[in-house]
Amino acid sequence: YIKHMNLIEKIKEHEGFSPVVYKCPNGFDTIGYGQRVKYLKVTEEEAEKWLIKEVKELKKRIASTFGWWYNSPEEVKDVVVEMVYQMGLSAFSKFKKTIYLLETEQYKDASEEMLDSKWARTDSPNRAKELSNIISKQ
Repeated sequence: YIKHMNLIEKIKEHEGFSPVVYKCPNGFDTIGYGQRVKYLKVTEEEAEKWLIKEVKELKKRIASTFGWWYNSPEEVKDVVVEMVYQMGLSAFSKFKKTIYLLETEQYKDASEEMLDSKWARTDSPNRAKELSNIISKQ
């Protein structure tokens, strides 16, 4: 066991650690301690842990970007988190009318405005309708 751990430490030392994907000298997408992304496998449990961590971080970013979000109804907050998770904060920020309507608690209008987008028409029509429906019931 000790010998095994020495080997692990040596590999870690030589490979170096990267928390983000980078190109190794051979041009492969790599992460962690030199693991090729192409061969990386993840269990459903690990993926769920990543998702939970990501959602926690997103909530902090959303709250600091949109002051109104924190005091919104839970369903509204959840819809915003899901939209930001899918498209990113900068893309969500372009939904200016929807954001204004959510901020001013005009939920029926916000739900209709959400559907007036490329996101709703072509990218994720079913998801958009479902999330819009949740907002319309606020």
